[in-house]
Amino acid sequence: FSNLKANEVIILFKINEKIATNIDVENEFNYLTSLNPKLKDIDESQVLEFAKSSLIKEIVKKFEISKYYELNKKNESVDIMIEKIYRNLGINSKEKFKKYLNENNLDFNEVYQKIEIEAVWNQMIYDRFKDKISIDENQIKETILKNPKKIEELLLSEILIEFKNKNEVQNIYNQIIKSIDDIGFEETVIKFSISNSKNKSGSLGWINKNSLSKNIIEELNDIDVGEITKPILVSSGMMILKLNDKKLVQQDINIDQEINKMIDFEMNKQLNNLSTIHYNKIKSNLIINEY
Repeated sequence: FSNLKANEVIILFKINEKIATNIDVENEFNYLTSLNPKLKDIDESQVLEFAKSSLIKEIVKKFEISKYYELNKKNESVDIMIEKIYRNLGINSKEKFKKYLNENNLDFNEVYQKIEIEAVWNQMIYDRFKDKISIDENQIKETILKNPKKIEELLLSEILIEFKNKNEVQNIYNQIIKSIDDIGFEETVIKFSISNSKNKSGSLGWINKNSLSKNIIEELNDIDVGEITKPILVSSGMMILKLNDKKLVQQDINIDQEINKMIDFEMNKQLNNLSTIHYNKIKSNLIINEY
């Protein structure tokens, strides 16, 4: 922590030939807390460590995508992501977003480049693994048709943890529970989670219960609002969910539209798992030295 906050410039790590300093981590800290102001409520040392790991992840991803894609060019998917970001912040125009970034010592072009890396990485994962996605559309349609006018929505947050073998699961889970008791759920997310939702303090937002897999629904059925599930094994590790709230929405719904939403959710879930696995594989082949 003293190195992260040092007044002088200190090299913190090197990935292959790419060097990163405490200034780079400080800039990443500003970036993360500006796009998710809730992070400002979390212990600064934890968020700085998160900023460091976030910067490592960005550099690793950039190394890989630069082999196959051209960066620093107009990208419609980046524009869509940026608009979603500033609207989530309650900002209604790109110009006001630029002003907001400037007030937080951030340059819009640099933010654009960071989001471009994430967008192109997502595109690469889709291009490479789309044939491995398995979705039972008939099962999804059957589920929706059972209750066409009643939708149960769940407000969820997650922690995703890696483990080397299944014998570690219970010990890791106990460690997570203790951390949640000691410092709270959101701070535990920052400390331990490897999921992309970490940037949003683990929040997954409101999710149609029907879009979740059977084993996840069974775990959620066993807990009340405010509680967390037992460990749920997924391809990229161990997931723990927190049920923040739930509601029953009664309305006439567009069946086809609802089916498409559930297909998108399932596809994104599988792609996120594949993304984590692929990232770890790439990272293991790079030379990373921390100082």
